[in-house]
Amino acid sequence: MTPNPKNEVSSSSWSLFLNLNKARLTQLNKNWMRFRAHPTGMIGLGLIFFFLLMLVIHPVLMNTIWRPSIYDPYIGFDQVLKMHPTLPSLKHPLGTDGMGHDILSQLMYGARMSFSVGITSAITAVLISTLVGGVAGFSGGIADVILMGISDVFILLPALIVLLLLGTLVRLSWWSISIIFGILMGLGSQSIVVKAQTLAMKSKVYIEAARIAGGSDFHIFFNHILPGLIPLAIVHAVMTVVGAVLTESLLSFFSRTHDYMTWGSMIWVGHRTFRWFNYGGQWSSLIPPAMSIMLFCSAFYLVGRSSDKIFNPRLREKEIVN
Repeated sequence: MTPNPKNEVSSSSWSLFLNLNKARLTQLNKNWMRFRAHPTGMIGLGLIFFFLLMLVIHPVLMNTIWRPSIYDPYIGFDQVLKMHPTLPSLKHPLGTDGMGHDILSQLMYGARMSFSVGITSAITAVLISTLVGGVAGFSGGIADVILMGISDVFILLPALIVLLLLGTLVRLSWWSISIIFGILMGLGSQSIVVKAQTLAMKSKVYIEAARIAGGSDFHIFFNHILPGLIPLAIVHAVMTVVGAVLTESLLSFFSRTHDYMTWGSMIWVGHRTFRWFNYGGQWSSLIPPAMSIMLFCSAFYLVGRSSDKIFNPRLREKEIVN
């Protein structure tokens, strides 16, 4: 019986697909083992999990144990206590602020905004920088000149100053801050780094082999260049989260945002009411949100640094030598 050529092609394609996925899973497992070898990265991952736990537990507590009239982060007020702010107690583990709001409830609710701002900014920045830098490095010519000219302009635009100026004209929402910050980062230095990485990949042997085999530019870019940019995109995404959360917190502290609960707005309320009271609880309304911002950004920074040591060949070689 004569074998069917179509079945042979289908079988070989399926075998190639399975082998590629197996190789990717093997590489993923190797990268995870390398990441686990970095204590700082695991500490950062543990802190991120802790803040995720805060985000998940808060609505559960509000629907089960905590009374909304007391623990709601916006309108909650403990009428039993005559004076606010208060020091930490069994009923209020982190105390209350000058407005009578429970600080722990506000802190847990604020984690939602920090993750929303950070992740939205990271996705925006990575998508823009990967496409702009990748196309500029792969295509070259007039596309490279135009795209890199735009990047040169955006490098000169500091995100914080731009957002502060916009905040004086209009009240910024968390999603507008996230998108604008992501655009400024993605079209700035990140796209230039991606272009350099694309140029390095473009000269690899497997890219030339794909061209000789008849692969189109579209096929090579989306099947060989973009997958190779994923490690760099991960590092950029993690570092973008740090900058976005710090920027949003500062804008909230300067009252340049809409009235939504964040760690920066908690510091702003504590700052505005700090000298109104003499009950000893003022510091409890300032230290927890400030520590949360520091630990949250430190967590992503530690993960980003450890990821960079894994994906960056030069840093990996230095670790092997040492």
